[in-house]
Amino acid sequence: MKKIMLIICLSAFSISAFAQNMPKAGYSGLGFNVTGLATMAFGNFGQTAISGAQISDPAGVLTGGFDITLDNLIPQNVLMYKRYYEDGLASRFSLGINSISATTFMGDSTFTPGEYQETETKASGFSFGLGVGLEKHMATEASKVDPYLGVDVMFAMYNGLTYSMTDNITGDGYSSAATQDVSYPGGIGFGLNLLGGFNYFFADNISIGGEVGLGFNMMNMGGSWSSDYVYEFTSNNTTTTTEVNSIGEYKNNVSGINVNSYGGVNLIIYW
Repeated sequence: MKKIMLIICLSAFSISAFAQNMPKAGYSGLGFNVTGLATMAFGNFGQTAISGAQISDPAGVLTGGFDITLDNLIPQNVLMYKRYYEDGLASRFSLGINSISATTFMGDSTFTPGEYQETETKASGFSFGLGVGLEKHMATEASKVDPYLGVDVMFAMYNGLTYSMTDNITGDGYSSAATQDVSYPGGIGFGLNLLGGFNYFFADNISIGGEVGLGFNMMNMGGSWSSDYVYEFTSNNTTTTTEVNSIGEYKNNVSGINVNSYGGVNLIIYW
């Protein structure tokens, strides 16, 4: 299967020996990331400025207290749109609106005879990413190659995560109810990248290419968090209530200059 896909890809490059129709002033383009050869897949073009940010779990409700990346909670994918103008100029816009709203429920008998347990958890969060940039495309003698340089400014925010849990147990003459509400802080990210890349047009208004960037990136995550836990046990018409309220603060900040790769092979379709 891999050999067949390789033959198809090579054939696509050699279909036309003449100049291809490249985007002109007034054209638009939509970008995708291409992965795989045996099984080709088209994904979102890139990620937001807070991709890879570390998220803490001091209440131990997500990962048992270990840090995780934001991408494991809310994948930071973006779509890419380009608009072409005169003199080889093109603007670029990336947009990512990513969220999670998850609910799990489980009801089952326990190891205690006559006892039944129902547990429900909910988690929700939202992130937003925006990128605005400018490209300068340079004409070459190669009829199908379109190199360019540019600059890209990126901003992203994460509104934090809310988590809730309810756990109800009923037995012979008794019952218990536990609830927990956790609120985790969010954060912001900023990036300023100088970039360079190329497009190779193997068909009219369809190109593949790659892109790299060098720039400054900054992420500030964290702040105050809270956890409210309430446990009620009822037996013989008597209810005992226990409350545990926890508050704290954490911060995960990262900044620096680095080289960014915008992911393998990019496919752009123009109209």
